[in-house]
Amino acid sequence: MDYKTSGVNIDEANKMISGIKDKLKDNADMYAGIFPLQDVAKNYENPLLVASTDGVGTKMVLLEERKRWDIVARDLVGMVLNDLVCIGAKPLFFLDYYATGKLDSKDGTKFLDQLIKVLNEVDCKLIGGETAELPGLLVNNRVDVAGFGVGIVEKKEILGKNKVKEGDILIGLRSNGIHSNGYSLVRKLLKEGKISFFEELISPTKLMINQTLKVKKYIHAAAHITGGGIEENLLRVIPDGLSAKIVVNWEFNNVFKEILNAGISLKESFKVFNMGIGMIYILDKRNLSKIKELLPEEEIIELGKIVRGEKKVKISF
Repeated sequence: MDYKTSGVNIDEANKMISGIKDKLKDNADMYAGIFPLQDVAKNYENPLLVASTDGVGTKMVLLEERKRWDIVARDLVGMVLNDLVCIGAKPLFFLDYYATGKLDSKDGTKFLDQLIKVLNEVDCKLIGGETAELPGLLVNNRVDVAGFGVGIVEKKEILGKNKVKEGDILIGLRSNGIHSNGYSLVRKLLKEGKISFFEELISPTKLMINQTLKVKKYIHAAAHITGGGIEENLLRVIPDGLSAKIVVNWEFNNVFKEILNAGISLKESFKVFNMGIGMIYILDKRNLSKIKELLPEEEIIELGKIVRGEKKVKISF
C-alpha cells in the first residue's frame, strides 16, 4: 500500500506545477509567494493593502463537464478582482487554490495557463497557490477552485458610502449574463427540464477591473453585482438616511428571459441574479459625460438616483 493507491498522486501534481514554473519566475519552488511591494508603494502617499477572496461556486459543475478551463479562470479572476476594485484598489498579486478528487495534470495545467493569461489582462501577477488532491472529500473527481487577490489604494481615494451624496446618480455596466452566482438554481432548472443547455448559460464573468480603475476619480462608490442581486450588493455602499431609487428600464439578456420563462418570478430573479447589470457606479451627475468618454466601449445604463429615504434600495419594475 502507498499514497498513490490511497488516491493521492504526487507525481501528477508535480507534472501540473512544472508546466507553469517558468511563468512563476522567482516564486517557483518557494514556500510562499513574494511580491516587491516597495516598487509600488513609493508611488503612494498613504498606501493601504486591500484583499479579497472568492470562488466560482456550483457553476464549476457545468464548466468542468465541458472542460471550459478558460471560463473557470476568467470567472475566478472576475469574482475576486471585480470585488477588490470596488474599493478603488489596483490589483497587485493573486493566489489560487485548485482542489479535486482525482488530479488530472492536463486539466490543471490548462486552468493555470488560462489563469495567468487572464491576470495579465488586468496587470496582476500570479505568485503562488495550492493544488490539493482530496479523494473521498470531492466525490466523482469533482474540481473546485478559489482565489485570493491583493491590491493597493491611496487612503484618501478609497471608494465607498462615505462619499455618496443626495442627488448622485446610479449607472450600470451591462453584464455578460449570469456570471458566477445562482447556479444551484440554474442546475435545478436544467435537471428538471425547465430549460435546455445553451452556451450563454455559462458565459464568463465580465472583467470590470480596468474600466473601474479608469473612472475611479469620477465616481463615489462602486458595487459589483453578485449573489443577492442589485439590492443586496448596493446596500453596502448606501449611507444611512439615503436611498438608491432604481427604475428597471433596460432589456434583460436572453439568458434571464429564459429563466423568467421557465417560471422563476421577476422578484426571485432579482434576488438571485445580476439581471444584466454587472457593476453599478454612484457619481455626481456632472461626471456622467466623462464616464461615457472614458468607457466608449461600454453600454452605460442610467439606473436612477440617490434620494433621501429610510429604505436603502428601492427598485421599481
